[in-house]
Amino acid sequence: MNKTLFIGDINIDILMYGLASMPLPDREITCAGFETVPGSSAFITASAYSFLGGKAAFAGLAGTDDNGVFMINAMKNSGITAELVEKTDKVKTGVTVNLIRESIRSQVTYPGTIAEYTGSMLTPDALSAYKHIHFAGPYQQLKFKSKISSLLAFAKQAGITTSIDTQWDASEKWEFLDDWLRKLDYLFVNSDEAVSITGCPGAEEACEKLALLTACPVVKLGKKGAIAISGSRAVKAYPYKVEVKDTTGAGDNFDAGFLYAILERKLSFNEALHFANAAGARSCQFTGGTAAKSSYKDIIDFMEVGK
Repeated sequence: MNKTLFIGDINIDILMYGLASMPLPDREITCAGFETVPGSSAFITASAYSFLGGKAAFAGLAGTDDNGVFMINAMKNSGITAELVEKTDKVKTGVTVNLIRESIRSQVTYPGTIAEYTGSMLTPDALSAYKHIHFAGPYQQLKFKSKISSLLAFAKQAGITTSIDTQWDASEKWEFLDDWLRKLDYLFVNSDEAVSITGCPGAEEACEKLALLTACPVVKLGKKGAIAISGSRAVKAYPYKVEVKDTTGAGDNFDAGFLYAILERKLSFNEALHFANAAGARSCQFTGGTAAKSSYKDIIDFMEVGK
């Protein structure tokens, strides 16, 4: 079985769901409930990949505080190898508060360990143990993002495939991305990110432009499905109609589904995109990014019902 390394943020998610309204200045609002759950794009993707049946490992930085212990235990409970997770007592583990009203979600993040991660344990010997490396949310990893280019170069030379989910860059400068695109096997972005990166007016045009710059851009369109281009092949995956409970982590479940379909199941490009779209859609029926715990069979059954 292939072994995939997920590199990125470590934080807990505090979910405040069923908001009476979105937050308003100087006004208190209520919510229907709240939960504290394992968070971070990288962890949610790794967890989903593991539950699908893949072999996942994790690299990142956790605090020695209760939240850091919580996240490392969550990795173990999800079947994720955590031997490349570094620990620190100099800064607290990251926290993201998710404010959820119906299908609308706003987030507030304390970066903490996310911004302090340097990737010091990612030596050539350590990386050589993996068949694929996935990077998630690099633009909050202030001390790590400049090192990604050299890691991608090593991976390409070593025959290790790679992917990145950029997440949003608050500066919209997309620093280092031009170089990353040249070295990547798969790029995951949502429609807003694709438009910001390329300056194109819409997601389809953005995907076409990205296809000139990188091997396989995959653009997630939320309720509208997904589009992707690999070489001369352009594929669209259409959305599933689901009763949305929470969209937290839907894009990360999508990433996990695509990577698992390609790396572990050896599905075709077209099949992988549809499988990924189903994985993202199914996760929206649960609260929190990791609650779906979708198996391969769960996704196949979900796809059958959705036809």
